[in-house]
Amino acid sequence: MINNNKNQKQLTCKEYSTKYQRPTSPVPTFSVKLSSTNEYSVYSGNDSASIAQAAYSNEMMNMGWAYLSITTNSQFEDSIQAEAAGYIEGYLSYEMIWQTWYNIMVNEYNNKTIPSEIINFQSENFLYMKDNIYANANDPYWVHIGLVWSQLSGMVKGYNDANQDPDRQLSFTEFALINMDADLGDIVQALNISDAKESKRMDHIKKTDHCSGLIKLTDDLTELYSAHTSWSSYVNMLRIFKSYNFKFSTPAKSQLTIFSGYPATLASLDDFYLLDTRLVVLETTNGLNNNDLYYLINPRTVLTWMRVIIANRLANNGLTWCETFERENSGTYNNQWMIVDYKKFVPGVKVRDGTLYVLEQIPGYIEYADTTNVLRTGYFGSYNLPYFENVFNKSGFNDEGSSSGYEAYEEDVRSQIFRRDANKVYTLSDFQAIMRYNDFQNDPLAKGDAAQQVCSRFDLNPPTAEDYDAFGGVDSKVTSLDLVNQQLVIAQSGPTHDQEPAFRWSSGNWTSLYPTIGMPDLYNFTWVTFSDTSYSINE
Repeated sequence: MINNNKNQKQLTCKEYSTKYQRPTSPVPTFSVKLSSTNEYSVYSGNDSASIAQAAYSNEMMNMGWAYLSITTNSQFEDSIQAEAAGYIEGYLSYEMIWQTWYNIMVNEYNNKTIPSEIINFQSENFLYMKDNIYANANDPYWVHIGLVWSQLSGMVKGYNDANQDPDRQLSFTEFALINMDADLGDIVQALNISDAKESKRMDHIKKTDHCSGLIKLTDDLTELYSAHTSWSSYVNMLRIFKSYNFKFSTPAKSQLTIFSGYPATLASLDDFYLLDTRLVVLETTNGLNNNDLYYLINPRTVLTWMRVIIANRLANNGLTWCETFERENSGTYNNQWMIVDYKKFVPGVKVRDGTLYVLEQIPGYIEYADTTNVLRTGYFGSYNLPYFENVFNKSGFNDEGSSSGYEAYEEDVRSQIFRRDANKVYTLSDFQAIMRYNDFQNDPLAKGDAAQQVCSRFDLNPPTAEDYDAFGGVDSKVTSLDLVNQQLVIAQSGPTHDQEPAFRWSSGNWTSLYPTIGMPDLYNFTWVTFSDTSYSINE
């Protein structure tokens, strides 16, 4: 897997930049304008005088991703920019949005009516935010909350204008549910919805408490890598890599966000973000093992998917990101967040304090700290266990009688894999390999379980196994100092096939168990380099 030769030639910045030039692949461009009757219209071409311009191409069958880039025009009011950005995204990607909603309804909600308790929670949550937006008109935090809702409202209208099938019209509530999909895991538990607990949704939720993250400092201090591998149900493999470049006048530290996302979502939900503040933000989900905390969850907060958008915009370093994110703690989608500040890294010289902040959230409590000292030892690994002792204990990971079973932080299989292999990473290729690693047949740490690897493959376990499912690592995203300086991310879509066969929906009984639309049958895609304006497939 990893090249163990410490004396191998290191890739210098010059060579690295030559290998990964900024992508220039042509992507169809579109613009959106507002008529005299206040109706939006989308037309071909990159019109710099329009409210927003977009580049969009659905390349799911060719590279496992669609690509979307949106830039707004600072000459227009912020709310118009946000709404137009949402409109053009909803209009252009309407087919993928419908496919996503279909896959969620069929596979997560069992094609049943959404429980009224969830609808009521969403409605009350919206009213709470609406009241605060009006009451805090001069607070950038709430102004940007309002802009997120304007963007989502525009997306609803754009989708419904493009989709002329009356049976496929979607409401604002349904778009909101797609965006709060990750938060719903804890909301459903807090609402104690018995019917939902018996559905596929709860099976999905149990397993989304997984991902792998790694921040790696090379031995000679010349490079700092950041990466994330998402674990999820394979029904969620309809993907869009996105770039938002919003020219709002409301104070913000960041205008440009590049991230791995999904149709209809304004946040990554993976999560993995590259910002023009030279911050990289990622997380893995800790979840909760303490049922006594769910009573703290209520709709009078801001859900995690929205708080991360606001923190990304308003923060310029790890500390201010944490301070912004802890406002309005919803206690939902409880993650370990890692904020890597590349401005603090001096290659070949030193790693300054503040390079890595870690934040962990549970209902009623958030803890964060500068963890750069851990990174200076070589790496910081993330594998769905709380780093902070208080969070570990409060969230029930120290309870030997819990349903998940007690597991010490250092005993996790991925923790052991990172200790064994992370400090053998010397090049970008090594880094990509460790994030896609799954050699469960030969790795003694796996004990024959394909789920116990950095990029899990539950589908490769025996059909009789308890954790056999169409579930596992569904992508990997990597970046580095040199790539951050060029605003580039390299990503690969689909389950890993480095050491294992590529996943195919038509193999076994998967298509009957999980009806899906919009996806390729075979996921054997390579890495793709994404910029804020284009992409290129790495041969």
